[in-house]
Amino acid sequence: MKKVCCVVLLFFGCLIAHSQSNNVPAKPDLSRLSSEQLKACQAKPQACGTDDWFAINEELAKRLGEYTTDQILACYDDWKICGVEEDRTTGWPISDYLASRGDPHELLIRYWKEPKSIIRNGIERVAYHFNTPEVTEFMRRVVRERRFDGEDLYWPANYLAKKCDPLGLAWLQTGRGRNQGGLQYETTLELFGRCGHRAAIPLLLEALDDFSGNVVNGGEVSLEALYPDHPKDATGLQEEQTYYCRRAKKEGFKVRCSAELKTIE
Repeated sequence: MKKVCCVVLLFFGCLIAHSQSNNVPAKPDLSRLSSEQLKACQAKPQACGTDDWFAINEELAKRLGEYTTDQILACYDDWKICGVEEDRTTGWPISDYLASRGDPHELLIRYWKEPKSIIRNGIERVAYHFNTPEVTEFMRRVVRERRFDGEDLYWPANYLAKKCDPLGLAWLQTGRGRNQGGLQYETTLELFGRCGHRAAIPLLLEALDDFSGNVVNGGEVSLEALYPDHPKDATGLQEEQTYYCRRAKKEGFKVRCSAELKTIE
């Protein structure tokens, strides 16, 4: 009897699962739609049979080859031209495509004639893909000549910092790169320790109080590298902060550490 019940239950379970699977709408084949149709659907994705705006953006990114270089660069400023948006949520679809074309030499020349900062920033991201002497010198010039004009130079500075270039490290030690996400900024903070850049110690101490666990970890990793004789048996972050704070003050750094204040209280 138990076997019969199990078989019956299994049968009805299969029927229900089959019925539910039939009710799941099939994903639309966006590749069959024209670029103009897809762009028209970005305001209302349901018109293309999907709720996924990112899927439309990804499909349009595959079609960037339909546009001229001028049009693609204009997309940095007005994404509706090609229908592809580039930001922290979408990644770098425009820059990745332009980089896939190869040598960025012409774009690097164009950079210095481009009046719009948002397009210049896009060209910087294209250049970031390449590890060549020309691009390295380009990034140095960008940081040197634009460091005081208020532009976000995070990517050129980070490019240089990865090579332990003092120019990039000096820009990053100001903390202006903290507008990046925690995961990305963690990798930046770790560069200070890898490069032995002690001038960043005050910034690294601030990182230990950051709301992002990734940023805290990046600060810890670099401080451990800069103070290789640090105590290995610290009982917690507060004890570590107190230790690094006192060491930093002995080196002459002007720092105010929350952990040390808590200890005094």
